[in-house]
Amino acid sequence: MAKDTFHNLSREKKEKILDVLKAVFREKPFHEVTVKEIVEESGIARGSFYQYFDDLKEAYFEVLNSELGDIHSLFVDIFKEQNGDIRSALVEYGDSLSHILFEPKSYNIYKNYFIYWNENLDRAWEAWKSHEGKSDKGSMSNIMNINFDPEKINYIKGIIHNLIRRNYVENWSSTEFSHKFDSYVEWILGGIE
Repeated sequence: MAKDTFHNLSREKKEKILDVLKAVFREKPFHEVTVKEIVEESGIARGSFYQYFDDLKEAYFEVLNSELGDIHSLFVDIFKEQNGDIRSALVEYGDSLSHILFEPKSYNIYKNYFIYWNENLDRAWEAWKSHEGKSDKGSMSNIMNINFDPEKINYIKGIIHNLIRRNYVENWSSTEFSHKFDSYVEWILGGIE
């Protein structure tokens, strides 16, 4: 979570810094971004950066939080709306993803997230979300109230994450993604012969 000194900045200064962070993380994956680059682009002193954020990860997570929809919670919400009907939930989720993942303002942030995400970032992200009160863990327990095995949800999540990653690595169009997503749904539900 950004420090109080960041949240207490004037709206204009805070927006300028966030705009720089968003632009930098659109252009490059996390591991290629430096604090030096951010402070030069935003016109702030290096010490100011550390008055606003503990480290580069915290700044990155602020961008992820503000720019990316929580696609895990989205699935949980759709699944609950569909009263546990996995087929209907997956179809609606695929339609939503084909719009969300191809939104121009967040396309490259999602791309860098799915291509370059690693276990260290994942642990730090989960800790950050937990500190912010935004963890997925409660959402997963809510699924259990619908009487659906959470391990099946984790299985589906793994398949969909791989599909999204391939989407960015192979530069699919929204239509290609939707077609492949629909095929994957059929394989998930009907098996592969």
